[in-house]
Amino acid sequence: MYFLKKLKWLMLACILTSMCAQVSAHVLKNTTAQVILRDGQVEVKVLTNAEHLISALQSEQAWLMGDIDKLMPTNLSAEQQEEFVKNALKQKTSLRVNQQVIVFERVAFTTSNNEAHDLEIVFQAKHTFTTVDELVISFPKSLGAVHASFVKPQYKLLGAGDTAKIKF
Repeated sequence: MYFLKKLKWLMLACILTSMCAQVSAHVLKNTTAQVILRDGQVEVKVLTNAEHLISALQSEQAWLMGDIDKLMPTNLSAEQQEEFVKNALKQKTSLRVNQQVIVFERVAFTTSNNEAHDLEIVFQAKHTFTTVDELVISFPKSLGAVHASFVKPQYKLLGAGDTAKIKF
């Protein structure tokens, strides 16, 4: 009886240990975005997996469902592929500031060494509002689920030995 009780505890410990090892090895593969609101400018940094994004843009099923407007051809050069992705994301990423549609003026790509997110896409747009009360953004379905964070930096010049007091 004592042996069976000890065996049950040992089995439970093994199961919990294997579950913890699997959880700690998990890498977040969802797309992430950071929306930075500055005076007169909005910058959106998107980190995603390039292979997944290209696969989504070449999916006939996504096109039939209306998730993408146009299928990306499979025989494009790297430069043509980048241009196609930029245009597709620029068209489907929607940004409104204070209920006014804002158009992205610039879209730039950089590669990342991160295993889960090997592509960084930076969108930049300008606005003319002195005060921003509301920001609304939506991302294309081809990016999948997006974990977004929203940042509004506060800038202060501190003299030597000064203290900053910031209210949020």
